Amino acid sequence: MRIIAGEYRGRKLASVKGADMRYTAERVKGALFSILGNAVPGSRFLDLYSGSGSIGIEAISRGAEFVTFVDVNPICVKTISANLALCKLSPKPPRITLLKMGISRAMEYFRRHDTQFDVIFLDPPYRSDLVGKTLQEISACGILSTGGDVVAQHDPRENAPERVGALVRTRQSKYGSTLLSFYTLGRKDHSED
Repeated sequence: MRIIAGEYRGRKLASVKGADMRYTAERVKGALFSILGNAVPGSRFLDLYSGSGSIGIEAISRGAEFVTFVDVNPICVKTISANLALCKLSPKPPRITLLKMGISRAMEYFRRHDTQFDVIFLDPPYRSDLVGKTLQEISACGILSTGGDVVAQHDPRENAPERVGALVRTRQSKYGSTLLSFYTLGRKDHSED
């Protein structure tokens, strides 16, 4: 597992030890950031169910201004810290925030701190039925900035609803056993792959 572009390109990242983890394939990560394009540099980026932190660190490498990682698993949090250290980065706010908490608690934290994000990425465990629930929490909390993007990575057999609260699905792209579903606030176009 490595960073594929930007300032830290080529850096190898540690995997999560002792956990049954599924990592975002390099091809999928490349496609994700290619689709997001200019939305990443200068953005406030949220990586939910962060795992090893690979997606959030890729966002930092590509110029995201602020990145927040959220994972409840202490082993994952330790791995994210180690991977940040491999890039000589420290999980210190405001540029980098690392939260060891569940999604509902994180949403309450963001609401209390009046925090919004330009890009929100979520990669819950496959077939956990968490995609729709997490999208609902994101919508209800109002943490997506106007014009921002939410991307859910999930198993193609898991339902990613067309609309969840204020979020509308604008695109889906399939890569083998991985589906990326893109959401934005309130409008819909039909550019699906």
